[in-house]
Amino acid sequence: MKIWRIAGRHFADPPPADWRQRLATRLGERPRRVGAWVELALFGALQCLDDADETRLPDAALLSLSTLHGPDIALRAALAEARDGLPLPIGFLTSQPGQVLPALARYLDWHGEGRCLSSRAPAPALQLACVEAGPAGLLAGWVDEDEAGRSLWLRLLPEPGPAPTLACGAFETLADPAVTHLALSGAQLHLARSTLESVHG
Repeated sequence: MKIWRIAGRHFADPPPADWRQRLATRLGERPRRVGAWVELALFGALQCLDDADETRLPDAALLSLSTLHGPDIALRAALAEARDGLPLPIGFLTSQPGQVLPALARYLDWHGEGRCLSSRAPAPALQLACVEAGPAGLLAGWVDEDEAGRSLWLRLLPEPGPAPTLACGAFETLADPAVTHLALSGAQLHLARSTLESVHG
């Protein structure tokens, strides 16, 4: 069972009310010609890399983004425009899920292997990414803009040292900063907590 160290994380479920302003401040500009779903992915991915103290995602790292609905709101808006005639170019553009990887590549300064998956359950998507990732690890995200939205991201690196003590856990527990490592066996997620948490928790 391969063990991964959580080098960085960002769990915004929902994101802060000012997340768009914070993203524009972080980038020095508002991203152009992308929709809210892509912006939400950028916000979470950049926050996760900041947490990992990385200025860019290494090219050898795998990038895996999962979503249940993708840019569903933009797609519905484009369909409504189409009922009245031709959809506006920007409306059509922002309704395309294929926008997200080029935007992430640009702003993360990353030129590696990535994919966007439609997935209802986050753990199987994470398991697939962990199986395929190499020594540079992975950046895994789960982004949807429904209701208040969510942008969940993990930066994982292989654990080269002694294996920590693992216990079965739920995906939602990964938001806890005390959770330091993870592994997957079948569909089961195994988590390790910091020694300090184990002693005082």
